Amino acid sequence: MFRKLCIGLIIIGTIAITVSCSGKTNDLSKEAMANNNVSSESSKIENNKTNGDVAQKANKSSHQSSYKIISETYDDNQGTKISYPQITDFNDAEKQKKLNETIKNEALKGNNYYKDVDGKVTIDIKYEIVCQEPEILSIIYSGVGNVSGAAHPSNLFYTTNLDIINNKKLRLNDIVDVNDDFVNMLIIGKFKAVNSDYEAQYKSDINISSLDDWKKRLLAADPSDNMGSEFCYMTKDSLGLSVGVIHALGDHAEFEIKYKDIWKYIKLKDDAHFQDFFKTAD
Repeated sequence: MFRKLCIGLIIIGTIAITVSCSGKTNDLSKEAMANNNVSSESSKIENNKTNGDVAQKANKSSHQSSYKIISETYDDNQGTKISYPQITDFNDAEKQKKLNETIKNEALKGNNYYKDVDGKVTIDIKYEIVCQEPEILSIIYSGVGNVSGAAHPSNLFYTTNLDIINNKKLRLNDIVDVNDDFVNMLIIGKFKAVNSDYEAQYKSDINISSLDDWKKRLLAADPSDNMGSEFCYMTKDSLGLSVGVIHALGDHAEFEIKYKDIWKYIKLKDDAHFQDFFKTAD
């Protein structure tokens, strides 16, 4: 009798242990499944993040295509020669064609200096690239123009600032806010003369005109068709201004100021396309 009772207790204990282990096994299985789900979800999040980063980099790369510059020359065989750059090795052939058309048309505006004069005209203009970046191409054109019978030749200067991404010409008022405070920075000498030998004479010439006069001149800078006296250009770290001065001072004078010193006036810094360009300027 006692033996049967012991055997019964052993069987009951075994069943209890089995049930208990079975419950723990199920709990472990559920925990493992939950962990797998968390791991799977984490992988999805990580994959989505990675794919997003790749897409963002690819999108950024598409805007920051590299390109090279070659030289072309317009020669009318009557005394006018204008050299200008052309873009090559751009990743979009159709866009490259449009950009080059814009550059050429801008370069040949040099002819407009003498479009309404009588007499034989000779023009010799060369270019200089002062900024070549994925977002911006800034070109300076300078040279000499003359009309037969004139007292002296004229020193010519004009520029083209090209928004590469949007194939758009940038005028001074597109780049900065030409308000009274900005204009006053030129008048009081915050812009530094590129040719420092004549800085005092330049300032004296500049002070002949009032703030309102200079504001009108700078708002009209970089004209689309007719040639004016005021132009701007962009380097990697500075904004340049070219203003008309008397012939004795060279007909034009160039001044530059660091982007960091005119940061609050810069409009382009708020455009996502130009954030990389200006990221080190502030």
